[in-house]
Amino acid sequence: MRHQRREFLKLMGVGGAFTLLPLDIARAASTPAIEDRAVYISASAGNADDYYVSAFNASGKILFEQALPGRGHDIGLRPNHVDVAAVERRPGLYGLILDRHTGEVRAKLHCPEDRRFYGHAIYSNDGRFLYITENDFDHARGVVSVWDAKDGYRRVAEFDSYGTGPHELHLMPGGEQLVIANGGLHTHPDFDGRTPLNIDSMEPNLSIIDRRTGELIHQTALKHDWHQLSIRHLDVSANGTIAAGFQYQGEINDQVPLVGVWQPGKEIRPIEAPDNVQYRMRQYCGSVRFDASGQVFGISCPRGGLVTFWDAKTNDFLTHIAAPDGCGLAATDRPGEFVGTSGLGNGWRMDAIRRKRVELPDASHKSLHWDNHLRRIST
Repeated sequence: MRHQRREFLKLMGVGGAFTLLPLDIARAASTPAIEDRAVYISASAGNADDYYVSAFNASGKILFEQALPGRGHDIGLRPNHVDVAAVERRPGLYGLILDRHTGEVRAKLHCPEDRRFYGHAIYSNDGRFLYITENDFDHARGVVSVWDAKDGYRRVAEFDSYGTGPHELHLMPGGEQLVIANGGLHTHPDFDGRTPLNIDSMEPNLSIIDRRTGELIHQTALKHDWHQLSIRHLDVSANGTIAAGFQYQGEINDQVPLVGVWQPGKEIRPIEAPDNVQYRMRQYCGSVRFDASGQVFGISCPRGGLVTFWDAKTNDFLTHIAAPDGCGLAATDRPGEFVGTSGLGNGWRMDAIRRKRVELPDASHKSLHWDNHLRRIST
């Protein structure tokens, strides 16, 4: 995307620490690749402030482009259904329900006047309800709105997110609880909707709520000295481990962690890369994604032009791969392997085990600037 990330691209390159993965995962990755028949879907942009939801196959061939009224962000996938939800980047007013095969608009969501969408959405496992993070800006309060997909996507409820500035959310294993990254940043439409108004008093946290009642089940936060670490993005493994990426609102040279691992019921554990990699992360994490095994997770750092990889069992840094302006990240069906996208139009297949990056062979995807998040749809 054409924004401030590009000023950091000169810092890109390969180098730094590398740690081999456990032998069982390494062996799995060395087996012959199974043909990837999945579809990858993301918000995107053209060269003239034109915005889309676009899908491509495993080779990078564009399958469809659906125009959007404004810049999108993440995509929610309705299980066992053609619906996908595209929600406008914060402070958003629109949500569109699209056909995952064609991009055809199937329904429209309208944010209430006293709320703003915050770019992320997730469906319940049965596909009945869609959950979207929102800003109750007059009260500096985060909410999760609930939309009934079987009733024309009618807005039926909202729950407190138990924090300010909620961003990404996911279902916990079992599907009855939602984990929410409350970034801690208060914004208001009267101040362009993106300017932080409370840097000195931020209180980011991770909260888990009951998806049916909104009851708070678990909550964790970093120590107060790190209160300017906005907790923005997360993913959840099959065993309930939560990996989170932070965006620091302080000085570029401050020494702060940018990654955390949380087992609900315990304290969040901050982890860091070796110094040379940690600095190149540029205090900003984009997407977080577990691999197919649930042992490895990737965190993109678009301002630094790299994707970092971590071991969820040992909480160790594994390696990094150069990814110019790369932010979108989706796991393939192979352990240690991901597909990544870039605001410069690139698409890659990344092997965290071999520390290898391969360009997607079809060049049609390069005509678009890919937004921050990428989803994989198995077919």
